[in-house]
Amino acid sequence: MGDSTPERALLRLADVHAFYGLAHILHGVSLELRRGELTALLGRNGAGKTTTLRSIMGLARVGQGEIGFDHSVLNGRP
Repeated sequence: MGDSTPERALLRLADVHAFYGLAHILHGVSLELRRGELTALLGRNGAGKTTTLRSIMGLARVGQGEIGFDHSVLNGRP
């Protein structure tokens, strides 16, 4: 039937806290996306959707947690 080993996440956020200046915007966001998955990030205005994406792109300061992509840690990279 094939290998039963779960595929490692392509993009992984683990307990991410993000800040704009002193404003604490993200409080412990965690998610995993695997190759081939389609995912939607939904929420009301001000819920942190854009800040989550900006954190992944390195445009928002991540003060705690880890963002990983394809076996590499993205924290602190431009």
